[in-house]
Amino acid sequence: MFFANTKRYFPLLLGAFILSIFALYNNFPIVTGDTGSYINSGFSLKTPIDRPIFYGLFLRVTSLGASIWMAIFAQSFIVAYVIIAFVRKLIPQCSPLLLIAIFFFLSVLTTCGWFSSHIMPDIFVSVLMLSLILFIRYSNTVKENVILCSIILLTVLTHNSNFILLTVFCGIYFVGYLFSKPIRKYLLRFVYLSLFSIISWIALCFTNYLGGNGFTTSKSTHVFVMGKLVESGVLKTYLDKACPIKQYAICQYKDNLPPVAWEFHWDETSPLQKTGGWEANRKEYTEIIHDILSRPKYYPYIAYKAVEATARQLVLFNIDGSYVLPWIKFDESTAPYQSIKEYFPHEINELTTSRMNQKTLSVGLFDAVYALVIIFSTICGCIIIANSTYKREYIILASILGLLIILNAFITATLSSVNARFNARVIWLLPFLNIIFIYKAAQAFWQQAKAMLNGRASG
Repeated sequence: MFFANTKRYFPLLLGAFILSIFALYNNFPIVTGDTGSYINSGFSLKTPIDRPIFYGLFLRVTSLGASIWMAIFAQSFIVAYVIIAFVRKLIPQCSPLLLIAIFFFLSVLTTCGWFSSHIMPDIFVSVLMLSLILFIRYSNTVKENVILCSIILLTVLTHNSNFILLTVFCGIYFVGYLFSKPIRKYLLRFVYLSLFSIISWIALCFTNYLGGNGFTTSKSTHVFVMGKLVESGVLKTYLDKACPIKQYAICQYKDNLPPVAWEFHWDETSPLQKTGGWEANRKEYTEIIHDILSRPKYYPYIAYKAVEATARQLVLFNIDGSYVLPWIKFDESTAPYQSIKEYFPHEINELTTSRMNQKTLSVGLFDAVYALVIIFSTICGCIIIANSTYKREYIILASILGLLIILNAFITATLSSVNARFNARVIWLLPFLNIIFIYKAAQAFWQQAKAMLNGRASG
């Protein structure tokens, strides 16, 4: 019994280790400017105004307050579980050796390993997508459904874009339910997903309420929407007409607005910071947003810019290029450094001497490899699968996955900003799907060729 269980769980444990290779190569888990906020929220139990507290709690629980490496392994463990579950649905007789090969492929040749090694909830966006496909498309045991539902709830709660993604995904299904009979058989499953969506909205509002941010999903919506209006150019058009009439504080900066949303949000020299910060501008920004949305003449432009931003988001495969910039270092003056020093002081030297901080990560090389793998696997997949018996199954799964990837791009590009990280964190699912079906087609071809050879030999 012991050896049987060991054989069963060995690929899962090894897979989690393989998915953490980037963290090991870096000498420390990959961090971003937001890492400090997540760690601080989990350990201080204070809900940030711009993000959920749940990923911070995840870090606190899985690290056991002892090592951030344990949190990364737990994160990779969840990713590995969903990957194995997906592979075994498509390749029931999948061997442990094949699973390990797939893990190496995903960890080294796609962005999966990069984001699994992040102290960030980004990898949970793609985990949510895989879990949704597993839940709605395949028959599962009660145990499998309980685990999948738990993962779906966890991933939805860890990132603002995830609960919006799930809500919109369910909404699209119910619209499709009215016009398409084949998808009606999934009604009960989407009812459950809709329930999870409602639970996540309530949970986010409740934790914000407990944290003193009001009963809302986010206390920073006005800032993010304004940032997007800045990036799209809509705000400049509006202010040119409104400022001679209304004395908004931001009017004095209307000719010098930042070109991108993230700069508007975070740069110390942005109009947002110069006019008092996030909370000080709430009333003014809310009034401006409501005024813009109450004028139908802006709707076509907003819609066009949303589609344009989504398209630009979808073609970004590269990981965050800021890691190669010489002035981007996580030293004593940064929030990630301070949070790790406070809660994991014995690991601060690892952060300081990491490849990321020493600027020896070959980010450009990784970006080139990722792009080539995506393009090459897609071309090969389309050519091979087009003539295989798995064509219909591939088209269905690729359509669901494509819809989810597009929704992720639309939500992030429309409500936040166009950022390579937002698409790169999920794009690995495309070569993952391709490689599975390439293997299935190759296996079927080999079996057919083997049968023909045996037939000739026996004849």
